Amino acid sequence: MLPENKIFTPDKNADGYVTLTIDAVEALRLCDLEELDQEQAAGMMGVSRGTLQRILYRAHRATAEALIAGKGIHLTGGNYSVNEYACKNTSRCHRCNFADDKKNKQLITKIKSNLEDTIMKIAITTEGNQIFQHFGSCPFFTLIEIENNKIINRKLIDASGSGHSALAGFLQSNEIDLLICGGIGAGARNALAEANIALISGSKGDIDAAVTAYLAGTLKDKPEGMCNHHHEGADHQCGAGENHCH
Repeated sequence: MLPENKIFTPDKNADGYVTLTIDAVEALRLCDLEELDQEQAAGMMGVSRGTLQRILYRAHRATAEALIAGKGIHLTGGNYSVNEYACKNTSRCHRCNFADDKKNKQLITKIKSNLEDTIMKIAITTEGNQIFQHFGSCPFFTLIEIENNKIINRKLIDASGSGHSALAGFLQSNEIDLLICGGIGAGARNALAEANIALISGSKGDIDAAVTAYLAGTLKDKPEGMCNHHHEGADHQCGAGENHCH
C-alpha cells in the first residue's frame, strides 16, 4: 500500500530529516499495524525473513531518531514495484494468504435467511459507542442478540487478553454468528471463515446505526481482498494498485 503522505514534520522547525523507504513503510504496516508475524509479512513482501528483519531494524531506528531528535520523516525510495492486476485467485493464495469471499457470502446469506427462526449473535468491534477500526487489537466487543429481526439482548465483552491470533476462537467460543468490524487482515478473514463466522468489514461510525443498517439489509461487507504480488506464470495475478517490495 503506497502511503498518501510522503513528508512528516514536527510542530517546531525540523532539525533535518530522516528517510524511510517505501519498503520500510510496508514492513511497518504489516508487522506493527496489521500485526502479522514476520514469516507472513515476509511472504507478502516477497522477501526472506532475514531481509524483512533488516528492513524493520532500519525503519525502527529511523523512526526513533526522528522522534527523539525532533527530525522530520521523508518517505521515498526503496526496492519495490507497483503492480496493476487484481487478484484472480479462486481459492487461496499461499503467499499472501488471500482467500476469496465465496464462503463469507454464503454465511451471510444463511444467517440472514434464518433470522426469523433462530436467535442470532452479532459481535461488533467496540470503542465507546463507535466501531473500533482494527480487529487485531480490539479491546472490547459489543455482543447483540437478534430474534425476529429485533434486539433482545446486548452486552459488552472484554477481549483484551485474547491476542490477535486467538480472536476468531474467542468469538467462536461465544457462539458468534456475525462479526461487524472496521479493518481486518486476510489472515483473520480466513480464520473467521474457517470458524463459520460471517463477516461484514469496512464499517465505520455509530454501533447502533450499523446494527440498524444490517437489519435493514443495507450494511455490506467491504473485503480487503487485494494481494500485493504478481506471480509470473501462476494461475492468478495479484497487486491492484499495491506495491510489491523485494
